[in-house]
Amino acid sequence: MRGGDGLREGVVVNLNKPPDITSHQAARKVQRILGASKAGHAGTLDPFAEGVLLVCLNDATRIAEYLLPLEKEYMARIRLGLVTDTLDITGKVVSEEDPSGITGGMIAEVLGRFRGELMQIPPMYSAIKRDGVPLYRLARRGVTVRREERRVFVREIELISFVPPEFVMRVRCSKGTYVRSLARDIGEALGVGAVVSALRRTAVGDFRVEDSVSFSDLEGGAAPVSSMDDALGHLGEIVLDSGQFRLARHGTEFFSAAAGSPGDLFRLKDPSGVFFAIGRLKDGGVMKVEKVFLHSSPKT
Repeated sequence: MRGGDGLREGVVVNLNKPPDITSHQAARKVQRILGASKAGHAGTLDPFAEGVLLVCLNDATRIAEYLLPLEKEYMARIRLGLVTDTLDITGKVVSEEDPSGITGGMIAEVLGRFRGELMQIPPMYSAIKRDGVPLYRLARRGVTVRREERRVFVREIELISFVPPEFVMRVRCSKGTYVRSLARDIGEALGVGAVVSALRRTAVGDFRVEDSVSFSDLEGGAAPVSSMDDALGHLGEIVLDSGQFRLARHGTEFFSAAAGSPGDLFRLKDPSGVFFAIGRLKDGGVMKVEKVFLHSSPKT
């Protein structure tokens, strides 16, 4: 798919990002292959990690913020008995311990402690910014700064396999959860340290790695993409009447009988059912129009 109407208006590509490339580089490569004018991504993957990366093209870059909150699922291979400065296998070794006394039962028990709401300290090697500077740049200069704990939620965590000194775990978690920090904390709880030795993101919301595409798929002309409407399928939808549509297409608030709570987001559709905007419900049934995509719907 190159230069079609859907691409010009904006689409989301479920990319199977390979390792050893940054998320930014991956998005730019998709942009070049498909001939898009703009590209961005919804949720950074570490360079050494692989798996689902949602690449937003053209007008779909405007919906990335609504994809970021989606839950993520990972398969992570964890190496016991090792601590590095990056919290993964690529970093400088800080300390080593003998993990031979660790059993699968011990790992499963400790993993259970990390289910639910957690307070987590992000890694120094991360894209979080301090005074406008990414922490990883400070870390590369040998500078360590205090990071505030962040509230995250781990919905599911389970032991998949254990072949000493490594085990594989599956994690389904909230936005902002660092699997490397999770591995660090699990290693500390086991008393031997741990780092991530391989990481694959298997899902972002309903986007599964089984349905993702590779660079070679895209280069070969196979480009199954999601429209903005489909990509935002986790949001509710409202089909507007002609009066509501006349207001909404100009960004004007309108009254809606939509069931929901203040703050809920909705896909707004014109009277013919075509997606054209995103709205946020306010008190009293007032719908605030946050973003309008005029190309998505005819003028009436």
